[in-house]
Amino acid sequence: MTFCNGAHLILMLLALQSAEIPGDGEFSRILSEARAATEGGNSEKAISLFQDAIELYLFEDDVPRRGPLISRVRLDLVRALVASRQYDEALRVTEEISESDPGPQTLEESLQIRYNIGFSYLTGATRRLFGLEVNAESRGLEVLNNLIKDYPFMNFTADAIFHCGNWYLKNDQPEEAERYFTRIVREYPESDWIAAAQLLAGDSAMAQLKGVDYDLGILISAERYYRRYLRLFPGQGEAARARESLEKIDGFKARRRLQIADFYIRIEKFESARIYLEKVLIESSGTPEASEAQQVLEQIRSKLEMSNR
Repeated sequence: MTFCNGAHLILMLLALQSAEIPGDGEFSRILSEARAATEGGNSEKAISLFQDAIELYLFEDDVPRRGPLISRVRLDLVRALVASRQYDEALRVTEEISESDPGPQTLEESLQIRYNIGFSYLTGATRRLFGLEVNAESRGLEVLNNLIKDYPFMNFTADAIFHCGNWYLKNDQPEEAERYFTRIVREYPESDWIAAAQLLAGDSAMAQLKGVDYDLGILISAERYYRRYLRLFPGQGEAARARESLEKIDGFKARRRLQIADFYIRIEKFESARIYLEKVLIESSGTPEASEAQQVLEQIRSKLEMSNR
């Protein structure tokens, strides 16, 4: 599970290895000064020096514009930008790294930083726009969704999917939330989030119920998620909540079947009404809905007898 924010995020980023300093000359001198500034906590100076080093390197005619060396220097620049809370600029530079043949280790470290920034934005960190600190949740969502799309097999991918799903659920978009949680269940069965995703997929389905006209398909989906949660994770702390949700679903299903039965009674399709009323008696015995179903059956018994003649 990849989980990091605030001061922990910055400490983790600064702990990553710095670029190797190649040979002598002006480029090496600037890199050495930049690393010293980073180690001394002077991130603003480090940013300026790393930018100078990159410009100097790219100004030369006989050096590759892509590859591991320039990518590692850019990664050092990203760390300095994060330390100074210039997150948007750090994101921009990580995109440059991804496009410059960085090598697997540098790419992985760069993507991890991009994930951490996106997660921080999604969970409350602000961004600077025109000198102001503004809410950045939508930007965080965009960053994480792009990572999910472009890098589906990274260590942080399941984490990104889970946090996006959680954001959608909390922001009244349960259809999207269900899609993200079920993707974890299907594609990332070894994820640390698998139990929570199973439960929250049920919550997302339940949140889609609107008004009194319950969609039985949604209820059946929610029931499936909760039952699977109880079967696969019986010792988890949310088992009691899953059972309570199943009881609610039973009540919703019974109430919906009573409504359907009432519709058939009104159009004098008594045999069809009987089928739904008996489903309530069988599947929701001992509930107020079952008592109501029994009363309605008694009321239409003579109609049923006439229709069966």
